[in-house]
Amino acid sequence: MAGTDTALQSEYVQKVDADLKHNLSEQERLKSESAALELQLEALQKDHELLVSVKAALEKGAVPGQAQAPRGRQRQKGAPHKQEVAAKPKKSTPRPAVPLRELVVAVLAERQGPCSAAEVTKVLANSQTDRALSVQLVRNALESSVAKNQSERIKQQNSVYYMARPQPSRAENSSAPEEQP
Repeated sequence: MAGTDTALQSEYVQKVDADLKHNLSEQERLKSESAALELQLEALQKDHELLVSVKAALEKGAVPGQAQAPRGRQRQKGAPHKQEVAAKPKKSTPRPAVPLRELVVAVLAERQGPCSAAEVTKVLANSQTDRALSVQLVRNALESSVAKNQSERIKQQNSVYYMARPQPSRAENSSAPEEQP
């Protein structure tokens, strides 16, 4: 009788083990499908946030033609600037790549207070999943925006922060060339 009980118990143990393995594999399959869907949803939400911030920056006075003119001159002189090469997405995407400098200015315009390069990098990393970003790359883009009077650099002790500059209106832009001899 004892041999029959152990054989039956062994059979149940094997059946339960098989059921556990099947259960775990189904859990893993569903988790991976769920994670893939969540990643797609997050990417769409980040794209939406970025598009809203770029739209806001454009509505504040950034004219697309003005942003493209300096870039064209750089290409005519020779090779594209390092930032433009590094900022290009790794994957081929159907939408045109926005220069990193414009993205950092849009992030600064969206925020009301000063931001560090690390904070801007974090925001961009969340919204630009197809770009390889580093704090140094974003810092270079921020410094470029400072050089082009699109943002301001604020030094506080050992830290550097950046803020968006208000963009001049078109009326101010059109009167500026008349004042110069």
